[in-house]
Amino acid sequence: MTTISACIIAKNEEKNLLRCLKSITNFADEIILVDTGSTDNTINIARKFNANIIEFPWNNNFSDARNKALEYATKDWILIIDCDEALDISQIRDIKNTLSKASNIGFSLKLVNIINNSPIEGEYLFRIFKNYSGFYFRGKINESIFNSSLEMDFKKNIMNLDYKLYNYGFDLDKKDLNKRCYRNLSIYSDYEISNTTCIHYFDIANEYFLLGNYSKAVTNYSKALYSCDDIFISSYITYVIIKTYYHAKKYNLGISVGECLSVKYNKIRDIYLIIALCYLKLDDIESYRENYKKYLMSFENIHKYYFDLIFIENERLIPEMFGFRLNNFVI
Repeated sequence: MTTISACIIAKNEEKNLLRCLKSITNFADEIILVDTGSTDNTINIARKFNANIIEFPWNNNFSDARNKALEYATKDWILIIDCDEALDISQIRDIKNTLSKASNIGFSLKLVNIINNSPIEGEYLFRIFKNYSGFYFRGKINESIFNSSLEMDFKKNIMNLDYKLYNYGFDLDKKDLNKRCYRNLSIYSDYEISNTTCIHYFDIANEYFLLGNYSKAVTNYSKALYSCDDIFISSYITYVIIKTYYHAKKYNLGISVGECLSVKYNKIRDIYLIIALCYLKLDDIESYRENYKKYLMSFENIHKYYFDLIFIENERLIPEMFGFRLNNFVI
């Protein structure tokens, strides 16, 4: 019989944990919960579900906590799930049947964010893999899964499943979202300068964007741009810089910077859309139409839903909340 370990890390998650544990109680044969210093009712909730609770002092490193949970997992398969997530209980039997017949080493689940009580689909997230097969986490934040015994192309053996992984973690009020952003910025500040990359600066910029500090967001997006050697990623960063000026209501600056950068970085057609919207805010209809025409005539991106108006107009949402990762950006 196929067995499953659910691995969770938690700190003060009493608002979310019950929903998560209810969704996996008939799925997981054991629940490993690594607690990094809860002072609320988190641990008591976990005990009601017979979770194996491991106390682990928080050290500003998500991977360390996740890897600690993996050390205690004893079942055939591992499910990685966060406290603000939940499985679709109607699909549990199907998932277990899939695992019992599996030749793949791992599976990705379909992310569905619940925001304002509405489901918004995102990417597939790699969350289920065989135990004792060399998987581990790396990265203090925005951690990624690596494998110590397989070649780097192990992802070819990861299958996407259309089973839902619901995420409630971004349906936050401003206070809670700001708290999360400041926590993340404190982790980024621990990185040594020698370890900073394009992705590092881009992730920092996202935090400042969500905080509404558009000046610092542009500064770090620009650092990301000028430390990047990929024309497609650079084009995406250019788009995000213009979008940031748009939210800052600095439409003239967005236009001038955008038109300058897009001479070189123009592999994202949505650059022209956001420039067009800046012109529209200035009531320059002729320039709006000119750039909108460029947008319509350009090749559509396979990640087109990341450029939906929901991300252009909403300053509290970014594509990364839906599983997008800059280093996986492919056109």
